Amino acid sequence: MVSEARDSPDELIVNIHSLLGKLGPKDRKFGVKARLGQALPVTLSLIRNHSQNFRILTPSLTVLKLYASNAVNASYLGKNGAISHLFKVLSVCGRKHLSILKMALDTLVSLVKTKSNSARAIGHGGVPTLLAMFSDWHRIDTKNRHIGLRKAILNVLKNITNLKSGRKAFMEAEGIRILYNACQETLQCRELESVIFIASLIMRKCFPRNRLPLSTVRSPFLFPLPQSDFHIPEGASIHIDDPSVAPTPASSNVSTGGEDGKSDDSSIDNDDDLSSDDDVEQNKIESETENEVEGQGELEHERTTEDLLMYETFFPELFEFEVVSDDDEDDLYKRAPLTERLLQRTLNQTTVSDSALYEHTSIPRHQSQPTQSLVDLGQASLPLYGGDLYEDFDQTLKVDETEPSGGSLGNLRRTSSSSEHAMLRGLFHNSNTGENAVAINSRTGSSVFSLDISMPKSTAQVQATKAKTIRARRKGLKSAKGGRRKLKSKALSSMSYDPEFFGNPSATPLGFLDDTGSDDVSTPEEESSSEDTELFRDMASRTSSVGRFNKIPYPEMCGNKFPPYAEKIYERKFGVQRQKIFEDIDRMINPDRLIDRVVYDLDTSVRLAGPAYTSQNSTCNNADEIRVSSQTDNTVDYLRFNSQFECGNLRKAIQVRQYEYDLILNPDVNTNHHHQWFYFEVGNMEPDQKYRFNIVNCEKLNSQFNFGMRPVMFSVKDALQGQPYWIRAGSEICYYRNHFTRSSNTTGGVHGKPYYTTTFTIKFKHGNDVCYLAYHYPYSYSLLQTHLRKLEAGYNSDNIYFRNQNLCQTLAGNNVPVLTLTSYPQSNSQEGIDQFRSRPYIFLSSRVHPGESNSSWVMKGSMQFLLSDSPGAQALRDMYIFKIVPMLNPDGVINGNHRCSLVAEDLNRQWTRPCPKLHPTIYHTKGLLQYLRMINKQPLVYCDYHGHSRRKNVFLYGCSPSMSWMSEDLDNPAMLPDKIEDTGYKTLPRILTSAPAFSLPNCSFEVEKSKETTARVVVWRQIGVVRSYTMESTYCGCDQGPYKGTHINTHQLEEMGRKFCEALLRVRSRHTKTQISDPTLENNDLSPEGATAAVQSFDDAEYEENSHGFDMDNGASQAQGFLAQCLEGDPDSSSGSQTDDEEEYDNDDIT
Repeated sequence: MVSEARDSPDELIVNIHSLLGKLGPKDRKFGVKARLGQALPVTLSLIRNHSQNFRILTPSLTVLKLYASNAVNASYLGKNGAISHLFKVLSVCGRKHLSILKMALDTLVSLVKTKSNSARAIGHGGVPTLLAMFSDWHRIDTKNRHIGLRKAILNVLKNITNLKSGRKAFMEAEGIRILYNACQETLQCRELESVIFIASLIMRKCFPRNRLPLSTVRSPFLFPLPQSDFHIPEGASIHIDDPSVAPTPASSNVSTGGEDGKSDDSSIDNDDDLSSDDDVEQNKIESETENEVEGQGELEHERTTEDLLMYETFFPELFEFEVVSDDDEDDLYKRAPLTERLLQRTLNQTTVSDSALYEHTSIPRHQSQPTQSLVDLGQASLPLYGGDLYEDFDQTLKVDETEPSGGSLGNLRRTSSSSEHAMLRGLFHNSNTGENAVAINSRTGSSVFSLDISMPKSTAQVQATKAKTIRARRKGLKSAKGGRRKLKSKALSSMSYDPEFFGNPSATPLGFLDDTGSDDVSTPEEESSSEDTELFRDMASRTSSVGRFNKIPYPEMCGNKFPPYAEKIYERKFGVQRQKIFEDIDRMINPDRLIDRVVYDLDTSVRLAGPAYTSQNSTCNNADEIRVSSQTDNTVDYLRFNSQFECGNLRKAIQVRQYEYDLILNPDVNTNHHHQWFYFEVGNMEPDQKYRFNIVNCEKLNSQFNFGMRPVMFSVKDALQGQPYWIRAGSEICYYRNHFTRSSNTTGGVHGKPYYTTTFTIKFKHGNDVCYLAYHYPYSYSLLQTHLRKLEAGYNSDNIYFRNQNLCQTLAGNNVPVLTLTSYPQSNSQEGIDQFRSRPYIFLSSRVHPGESNSSWVMKGSMQFLLSDSPGAQALRDMYIFKIVPMLNPDGVINGNHRCSLVAEDLNRQWTRPCPKLHPTIYHTKGLLQYLRMINKQPLVYCDYHGHSRRKNVFLYGCSPSMSWMSEDLDNPAMLPDKIEDTGYKTLPRILTSAPAFSLPNCSFEVEKSKETTARVVVWRQIGVVRSYTMESTYCGCDQGPYKGTHINTHQLEEMGRKFCEALLRVRSRHTKTQISDPTLENNDLSPEGATAAVQSFDDAEYEENSHGFDMDNGASQAQGFLAQCLEGDPDSSSGSQTDDEEEYDNDDIT
């Protein structure tokens, strides 16, 4: 064809093109061969010379379309005028030659995929031409016979509008109005679904990009950060010199918050899980960059053995009991007397561990809310008693309440306080007379002691009865070999301030007993009462925030209950998301129809309050009941909003239309991003009127709001009518990309990233109501403290060993509780004491991310179950010692953050090198784990409770060396000698399949590089815990099991916490058999070497059990019966060799 093109007649060339048009689709390299054979100019010349000869155009355009599929060919054709020739063909085709018109449009679609050809099409005036053609065919094609033509026109426009100049030309030609009107006329036609979809993409692409209607994207709340030699926080790069920002008084000297500072993009998808497919590459880049940054200018804080000794005080169970002679037979748990020598050592000595902890965590704070002093505790709970004082009581002990220490190990000072003289006089007088028992327990001299203060007469009688009951019940538990030996607490070699008593009344929860002194209260949550409300108010008054709260939320006063019925996952109707997008487009086309009125602005409130906007001026009252009973405010025709309460998050509300509001969330404190959690109040509504709410600054790529999730709502009027429930509410719910763009300073330097909109419609049942809307069931720090107080008051102290201590204080001065939970020794023999001290540890933590309130509900279920009187709970307490840190990020929770602490960093990315000043909760929680490793008692199981925003069900993430990002991951506890992998981490997920909300297929054991700094991987790799997990709970609901198709509620989340604990019974059975039968595991050897020996000797352990049998935990008969039920049908009784935990449960009937 090329050689004969000049001399041969056109008829031959046309016939060759017809043949090539049939052969070309069968050859993948047809375009390359045509270019190398110089055939492109021949075809282009044929079209140019016969632009009105439709018989010749048909084969020529067919071949040209095949050429244009190659990008190099498309560029060549564009340079040689193909774009102009095709537009000329479009102009002459009219409405008759439809096949040629369609072919020319398809060829044009391929050509304008390159930017240069798109620019040529724009310069040729192609955008107005194409829009006019689309309008013409939309008008005449009433029977939708030529949908393909309209799609081809829109596809050309879609490629052209990829250029900024193309979008400008599209806007100048009023393209949005043309496409919008056309779509509105055919919105209900399912045949035109594909046309409407492409048109909506073009309109959204060309919609003007705007910034959020804020003076600055930085949070209005700023908090001063202490200087650290070990870590430079990301928040340190945020500046407050922007005149548009009015910093809170607490941040007058802070160097935080700026749009010019570096900021990570972790808010896009930072659930602690495997990265989603749509952003896996981005996460890889981010993780590599993050690792590089972390290693620059940052020193690792080394922990020496002496440093770790400070944590002895949080392990009183290891030192509290010892076997003594027959002289103390009358008191099974007799307390040692408090002598003058020990008292003098208390007054004159501060232990090394106390000083070390204080040194690491002493941080200035804007409000003093320390733990209770001795006087506070005595005045709150008991009357004072007179008596003689020791001579050295001229100066008595006082807890320093002006400077926060690193937790309960507070700084000790001398004071001449007369009130404390009186308190101590009463305490020590009665301890000498024998009316009070004094517990002083420490093997190493660290600060651990507890005082039981005299009670009113009726309470003392009850306590005496309990003591007799304990002695009678355990009288026959003496060991034949051990003789008649009894337990008592060991005297301290040296004694210092005890956080368990001075800072926390949990050791002696007298202040929470009823009038009869009974502490036999059931652990399941009871109906809210006035006492509970007052207790919550008291806890809220002790909470320290960054800003000022003007109320306490009404739902938390009612206990945050769920309705007594299942709530179905929302099924969205077809076209809802598209309808919402078109309503947004209508704003731009018809701006005169908008109200655009700001009805709530937190920035203005902060600016107007000035120095008064601090936590000290917060209000711990609630007037919602008065508001809903008053007359409707007819002076305003808009909703009233508020988020200035604990966990609240709403920054700005704009009334767009009469019943539509745009909402802007507040970023995490000291940051300019992380938006997902919302919790706000709305009032002054009309009954049975639909209101649309648009949260316009979400950041994640997708959300469960697109897959059936609904927000939760609480109505005060419903509560007053006997229905105080958080219910799933809303219709027309969807999540989509909007026209607001994020600053490059909020995306790590990436330009043009959009925000996303969460939109839902609410029809309020009552007028003049006060309703609360939230992302998920809230669980505040004050509510946690309330629940802990109720648990302390209600647990059975006869056989439950329970301690609630303050691990440390947060940057804002809030206490971080750490719980110890087990049962008392089951025997007074040497064997019983050894069994008690050798119990494995289970370590649980939760709420490192403030927005994951579902994790706190799971933790609540675990705590309630472990403190209950059920046989399963008793069996667990007999098996294990539980260490629980129920809230790792109280400051973030209190201030309504979604992801970070006040340091503007994700605390779950700081476990490798936590800073004692900036990350005290992580630093000291890791310190507890490091202490356990130091004494060779690594936890058998560690689990960090989380929430997951993009998946359904509840599932676990574990750690497998074979699935690590390292090719040969040998530095971990699961890798045994000869590169054999200990797969014990798979046991617990298999057992949990019996939990209704749990999904085994969702579990994963991959160890990603970007997750190396998380709790799960650090505890696995550094502490040596094979069974180290993250448990993820959905915000939405379940798509499998008994709860399939329903929203998850607080009852199901608490049930998951209970089921997790019950599953630990099965994990323990394997560990116990190995430990008892294998002499290499004496003294509870849980080191990697000990674990290796356990696996290697498992065959002998099986034989030992089957031949002789043993009482696994020497527990109470009721607990043993429950455990026997759990172990019924255990395949361990069969012969054969098994070397990993997963095989043990392959065919197990788990109940």
